[in-house]
Amino acid sequence: MYVPNYIPEPVEVPGNITEEKYPLRIAFVRKVALYYLASVCGTAALSFLGFPHAGIGLPVVAVAICLFGLDLLRIAIRGKPSEARVSVLCLPPALILSAWVIREIRLEGMPTSEYVVGAVSIVLYTYLSGRDFSFVGCCLLSLIASSAVVAGMSSASNLDRWHASFALGTNALFVFYVVYDLASLMARRRRGEELAAVVDLYRDVFNFFGYAVRIVKHWRKHRIWTNR
Repeated sequence: MYVPNYIPEPVEVPGNITEEKYPLRIAFVRKVALYYLASVCGTAALSFLGFPHAGIGLPVVAVAICLFGLDLLRIAIRGKPSEARVSVLCLPPALILSAWVIREIRLEGMPTSEYVVGAVSIVLYTYLSGRDFSFVGCCLLSLIASSAVVAGMSSASNLDRWHASFALGTNALFVFYVVYDLASLMARRRRGEELAAVVDLYRDVFNFFGYAVRIVKHWRKHRIWTNR
């Protein structure tokens, strides 16, 4: 008797990086983490440019539309050889709009350095762990290290309890999301698509909504949680 899983299987593409040998998989993770850190640092630097001050709402909507468009692009040409290249070419607007969001957050008096700290911690773990790399270890140890640094920076900057809690909370969410999504996207990316994987780390925010729809369809298809 076949008993279906309660959640749908992850999307996979033929020849994805999980089918490669272990050293190649680790090399892929390290490159993606390093490239992603470079993008985060670049975004942080761009946030000091003279963007128009429009409050947090407008730039958030703008970056959401951009990332949603990148998501639709991937769906439209998924599996085609050009998908990875086109996605990379579309990354700069997303980074610029993300920089605008960070600038507005900073102008509101909220801390923004925790994203860089979290990304640095993930990269350090991927390179220092050697052949003992694991995504669970990456998440836990990166979270501990980055939280300690963020707490120290908050204390040095004399942040009040609310702002310090905001920094620690966003750092925790950031580290968990990046590590979780990095583990998930490996089944969708092939060797040589590290930059496209970086794009995925930005646009996969919307995957949580799309994944919920897939779960509901999966339940209906296999009549899970319904009377048989």
